[in-house]
Amino acid sequence: MKRKIILVIKTAVFLFLLAATLFTVMVVTERKTSYMKNKSFFEEAKKDHLDVLFIGSSHVINGINPIDLYQDYGITSYNLGGHGSLLKESYWQLIRALDYCKPKYVVVDCYMMDRNYEYVDEMYEDTPKEFKQAAVSQLHLNMDAYPLSKLKIAAVKDLVHDPKIQYEYLFDFIVYHNRWSELEQKDFQKLTGKSEYNTLMGAEMKHELEWNDNGMTEYNPDDKLSEHTVCEEYLMKIIDECQRDGIGVLVTYLPFSAEEQDIKSANSAAEVAANYGVPYINMLQMEGLIDPMTDLCDPGHLSSTGAKKVTDYIGNWFSENADLPDHRGDDSYSNWDKLCKDYNKEVRSISIKHRLLTTQLNELTLGKASAIVYLTEDSPALQDPWFTHIISNLTGTDRVYEASKNHQQYFMLIDRASGNIYEAVDYEQIENMSTSMGEMTYVPIEKRFRLLYLTSDEENNFLYDDNYLKDDVQIITYDNESGEMLAHIYCESSHSYEIDE
Repeated sequence: MKRKIILVIKTAVFLFLLAATLFTVMVVTERKTSYMKNKSFFEEAKKDHLDVLFIGSSHVINGINPIDLYQDYGITSYNLGGHGSLLKESYWQLIRALDYCKPKYVVVDCYMMDRNYEYVDEMYEDTPKEFKQAAVSQLHLNMDAYPLSKLKIAAVKDLVHDPKIQYEYLFDFIVYHNRWSELEQKDFQKLTGKSEYNTLMGAEMKHELEWNDNGMTEYNPDDKLSEHTVCEEYLMKIIDECQRDGIGVLVTYLPFSAEEQDIKSANSAAEVAANYGVPYINMLQMEGLIDPMTDLCDPGHLSSTGAKKVTDYIGNWFSENADLPDHRGDDSYSNWDKLCKDYNKEVRSISIKHRLLTTQLNELTLGKASAIVYLTEDSPALQDPWFTHIISNLTGTDRVYEASKNHQQYFMLIDRASGNIYEAVDYEQIENMSTSMGEMTYVPIEKRFRLLYLTSDEENNFLYDDNYLKDDVQIITYDNESGEMLAHIYCESSHSYEIDE
């Protein structure tokens, strides 16, 4: 009898250790992107801290920043957008999220409402195989963080047709068990509860720009979809669900370099919103809301500066149309304040130095640092329409175009403390500029020699260094309040605006 008891105990210990080992292996090998993106959602939902949920595709992930929304308006929100997510996927993302919280508002973006197929693993008959594989992979971002449940099973079956692929979302160890060769430190950190996580409440900001000469397709307000699509049906389901639960709905179409089918989708979305009596913001129609040359990181997605403009617009809309509480100053939301400080540091860091000069100049528009820019008269940058546009966007004037047209040197100082912007072209000089560093004077002497000094200290010239005579661009950044110099960057613009580290 005693031997049987010992055998039972040994068997139980063995099974426990086996289960613990399998669990550890599953945790370590799982891809962490879904958990990193959604970790804060579960935490904030548990605290009943989320007043707004954003759902949609990568246009939403890259286009709306909950941290800016909180910092400027006190509104707490979470960005539940998914890369490549159709409205059908957004519907199920919302349904699962409502198991954890009840927001006051849901904002749903209608990009890809023209898509008319049932399953992400099948799409259309002529859809390339790699597109289907990408969609299957991207769906994991929205799925993996949620535990197995009847709701998750229903979502997977509605989104994916192939039973073998369905199992990948219900038991994702099937997909990730062979990740040993690509494991990183963050894969083991989850075991200790200290894993990395998304610090922008689900959003992902894209800071780097790329030259975009696509322009914007002429908007025809009469173009509409020729058929009722699957995605349109799920937009209606999203609105139905929110209205049943007493949740406010805002329908949007975020801006980008739209094509004809996008304009048709946007117009058809307006009809759906009108039929349900819910507000609709079509940003494709809003000329001047974004600048395609500075506010798009690529033709289809907003840069961080574009996201700031879109987030501000939505924040203003909520201020005027919804009774949402301002949580700033509430001690229970102190983590939000910390995340705001962290994001401001990130933006400030990019404004001070980035591997691409174009990105740094664009981030300076967000006002986290003051700056001085100097271009020599033979600078290739002055003949680059994209670069000169970025400078003009920063200053809000056309003086840089004057220098470009006449092949003349250009100087700019933007001081955030005073709000002053100073510019000089050719051999103009500026005396006693008011800055947080003190009064400054700029005097151009000749092609490769110019003076910039504190009026009280003429001996120290900020704009001359024998080691950088070949560099045609200089950027000096300094602290908005203290005037402390933060960085002095020299660059040869002919090298694609790459900064030497």
